[in-house]
Amino acid sequence: MKRQPPFRLVQLKRPVSNDTVRCLRALLDEAERGEIHGICYAVMKSDREFTYNLCGEAFRNPAWAAGMIATLQHGTMKMIFKEDL
Repeated sequence: MKRQPPFRLVQLKRPVSNDTVRCLRALLDEAERGEIHGICYAVMKSDREFTYNLCGEAFRNPAWAAGMIATLQHGTMKMIFKEDL
């Protein structure tokens, strides 16, 4: 009996995340109208890497940024445990 080669696992190329594009465009529109003065962000990249950064007022006021990030973490944990938001 001929032995089969092992399975080869490959990461498929993900399609463009249209909801991410819409979200970024909406944020850009708000920033151009002067409604956003700073952001804290973490980005999931297609190669499973991630990056994070602060800019604008969030960079100039890291204590405020830390509070925003803590609120994001809290909301995300509620999503994980399916608690009401």
